[in-house]
Amino acid sequence: MMRGLELVFFAIVLVLATLQVAISHGEQPLSRIAVHNTRLRLSENADIRASPSILGFKGQNSEWVTLEYASPNPSNDDWIGVFSPADFSASTCNPDEGSKQSLPFLCTAPIKYQYANYSSPGYRKEGKGSLRLQLINQRSDFSFVLFSGGLANPKVVAVSNKVAFTNPNAPVYPRLAQGKMWNEMTVTWTSGYGINEAEPFVEWGRKDGDLMRSPAGTLTFNRNSMCGAPARTVGWRDPGFIHTSFLKELWPNSVYTYKLGHKLFNGTYVWSRVYQFRASPYPGQSSVQRVVIFGDMGKDEADGSNEYNNYQRGSLNTTKQLIEDLKNIDIVFHIGDICYANGYLSQWDQFTAQVEPIASTVPYMIASGNHERDWPGTGSFYGNSDSGGECGVLAETMFYVPAENRAKFWYSTDYGMFRFCIADTEHDWREGTEQYKFIEHCLASADRQKSNLG
Repeated sequence: MMRGLELVFFAIVLVLATLQVAISHGEQPLSRIAVHNTRLRLSENADIRASPSILGFKGQNSEWVTLEYASPNPSNDDWIGVFSPADFSASTCNPDEGSKQSLPFLCTAPIKYQYANYSSPGYRKEGKGSLRLQLINQRSDFSFVLFSGGLANPKVVAVSNKVAFTNPNAPVYPRLAQGKMWNEMTVTWTSGYGINEAEPFVEWGRKDGDLMRSPAGTLTFNRNSMCGAPARTVGWRDPGFIHTSFLKELWPNSVYTYKLGHKLFNGTYVWSRVYQFRASPYPGQSSVQRVVIFGDMGKDEADGSNEYNNYQRGSLNTTKQLIEDLKNIDIVFHIGDICYANGYLSQWDQFTAQVEPIASTVPYMIASGNHERDWPGTGSFYGNSDSGGECGVLAETMFYVPAENRAKFWYSTDYGMFRFCIADTEHDWREGTEQYKFIEHCLASADRQKSNLG
């Protein structure tokens, strides 16, 4: 559910305020799995195999794998969980989750799941099935587990071979955003390389022109950065490293190419593929500027996994439509309730992979919603637990916004004829507050001549 994040912007002849209304989206599918009830019940006659075992030979960051599996006691409740990292056991458990004598077998939720009979209607009768799943590069290897007992009482029946990308640490899923100046673009991406392993940078320049390199800063966080469960418990997954580089003094409306790079300390380089973007128009530029604004999109799986009552299936349709119309889009504002991870951190990787064709090409500006920020006792205006323990950390780190303070998710940005004032309903906005003063100043300081307002 999103509690309305207000976005006020100036256009040629109007001032528009957008307020998202409360919408119910159901439960996070991964939360239905009773992870701590998992028991080990391996069967000699059960089997699950995945192929191919090595992915990304041609530099791809997503690939399909085929699973073949069998069980001597098949049931319609049997399901397959995808785990990453591939090795999982009670050793991953937090001390908060039980004593040393009574730790559960499993303390980490899968990154996705699907029922064994999903594409094999004869599974219950024949005890055999197959399934195709899509994997994205998420900085670690994968394994697949066949469970009996349904989601409420999972029993590990068989564990597959491991599957991995050729370079799990590769730089992936670039996200563009406006910088603090109108002629500045930021590039944020994710990798498995920390600052003690490699130097991150962006190689960029005007299309068909000379290239230059801009260094990137690096952020990460640990389990203790989370405010509660499930983000701090079964939903935790190492986020890797998030890098941001600032491309400055851009020529307005010019097309630039860029690629992500890491210089390893042994002197070798790791590169992404080449991307391109168009620099922002200059303030007040009288031209067609096409802005897309939406909220509450969420994420979904192309392979149909993690599905419960068609949870956010429409996000794939929205993403597909944006990609198809990308030539007619200049900037995107996703105003809160980004991916509904709700404390299951693997979902953020999957979301950035889903929107990569958009976010790598045009600025993808986000705002904070209740599902990113709200958690009791952490400074959020509403004392609910809608963020699943993320308390804003994921949104503030995975995406760049030109805010003065990342923890205070309000900011302004100028784009051609537009002045955007992005507010944050999850922090106090009432009269006299710091955010209220920001909104007043943002509106009052807009250049009416450049905005063509009377």
